[in-house]
Amino acid sequence: MEQLYIKVNGEGLPVDHPHVKANLMQLYPDHDFSSGPPSGWSEFERVDQPSLGPYEKIDISVGNGSGVVYSLVDGVFKDVWHVVDMTAEEITEKQNAVKSQWAEMLATGNFTELNDWVFDEATCSYKAPA
Repeated sequence: MEQLYIKVNGEGLPVDHPHVKANLMQLYPDHDFSSGPPSGWSEFERVDQPSLGPYEKIDISVGNGSGVVYSLVDGVFKDVWHVVDMTAEEITEKQNAVKSQWAEMLATGNFTELNDWVFDEATCSYKAPA
């Protein structure tokens, strides 16, 4: 993966979005990148969205609706994802949607071998009988 850098302001806070090294090399052709980023820039590490549990969601009230903010972690700016637990109402809504989809699938008559499967509340999915 290509090295990324992010501009930082006078307080050391990130500004805008990360840039690839190749772009910075065009902006700062005389800078020796082996000694680190140019002044006013910091290294940035992209972090993939985490895997969510069955009753977790990304908090879209954070990061301009993305659920991710850029934060300094161990001297490097990184994506920091904000994951929250679903409310009781959201859990019930999700469970009911899964159960409804399952019932619709069984109603087609094409999946009779799945009639004995049971809903597992912990995983919000159906499992084969033991």
